[in-house]
Amino acid sequence: PTVLPDPTLDPKPEETTPVTESFDDVKEGDWFVEAVQYVFDNGIMSGGNGLFKPTGNITREQVATTLYNLEKSPKVDDYSAVDVLKDVKADGWYKDAVCWAFNTGVAQGNPQTKLFGVGNPITREQLVTMLYNYSEKKDYDIETKADYSAMADADTVSSWCKPFMQWAYG
Repeated sequence: PTVLPDPTLDPKPEETTPVTESFDDVKEGDWFVEAVQYVFDNGIMSGGNGLFKPTGNITREQVATTLYNLEKSPKVDDYSAVDVLKDVKADGWYKDAVCWAFNTGVAQGNPQTKLFGVGNPITREQLVTMLYNYSEKKDYDIETKADYSAMADADTVSSWCKPFMQWAYG
């Protein structure tokens, strides 16, 4: 399926600096250069230290931050996630985004370990669950489902994630 840009976001062409000049790991002709330019121009993702890391892993807090940025970084009043989740630091760059995700139900962390998973690469199952929760919050279609058994590793999907994977595959 084709992923279309969010129509509520306005690209800022007058402020655009080519990402190929901003990031050492984004080059003209890369298949992802337009997507990186879009998320950079719209404040959805920012990279850091001269790198965007388009082929690297993305962490749980980076996904929370991306979704938080899509919401235009709403004010966070409830920081209880810092107390509940042992690895969420009060001075962490991700604090507002993780607290927003926690407060809205987009991401809860692990209730047994009381960890969000800061610094951990997000798994496919975790990503699908966060996207499902975000879509539900936004009143997007979460009813469409499809059989994902054709996936080469369909048998590795955890039982708790099956409904979310059916939605993502649909």
